[in-house]
Amino acid sequence: MKKFIILLAFVMQIFAQDLIKVGIDPAYAPFGYMKDGKAYGFDIDLVNEMAKILDIKVEFVPMNFDGLIGGLKLKKIDMIASGLRNTPERAKSVEFSDFYYISSNYFLKQSSRTDINEINGLTIGAQLGSIQADILARFKDVKIFLNADTSNLILALVGGKIDSVLVDKTVAKGYLKNYKNLVVFKKTEEKTDGLSFAFAKGNTKLRDEFNRALKIIKDSGIYNNLIKKYDME
Repeated sequence: MKKFIILLAFVMQIFAQDLIKVGIDPAYAPFGYMKDGKAYGFDIDLVNEMAKILDIKVEFVPMNFDGLIGGLKLKKIDMIASGLRNTPERAKSVEFSDFYYISSNYFLKQSSRTDINEINGLTIGAQLGSIQADILARFKDVKIFLNADTSNLILALVGGKIDSVLVDKTVAKGYLKNYKNLVVFKKTEEKTDGLSFAFAKGNTKLRDEFNRALKIIKDSGIYNNLIKKYDME
């Protein structure tokens, strides 16, 4: 407890910035989504808890997923909190925090499509700019259908316009609850399945401060409570 208090005091003393603009994908539940003009989700709650520790204000800025890193480079936002996978390629453009969640990916299909067991020859949807799109690009016999909004991909799948959607496991759970005619037929795990917050390249100070706040949250039990709240165990 004494170490916890000392670390908390240290983090609060060194933080100088008053307002942090946080870029989010507004349609990526349970990590982040908008309702009545307000941001909700696991990432939003986690950032808000870190903001309390750092004694700062945060403003959530909804953006298309494929525009988040560009927004960071153009200084439209200070930070990305949107289920962003920490990859070596992305690390060339941003400063990544420590992992805050480990996930994997699900291939979804309509339950009536008993003819689908493998992905070869399928038209598969993925979010524009996502790691899922990068994964699909490795398969020669797959036709990729891209869209900036995951919910549009699900609608295309339900409507029979595409054969499957590759989506983050945690995100898929929500759609599986809402669309009873969808099922998982294949899973994939990658070395880049760790999710991190992202900051402008060179801004190691802001990254380090959020890393310290994240450790405090994990040590205090707040993190586990949020995991349970959003059924992400």
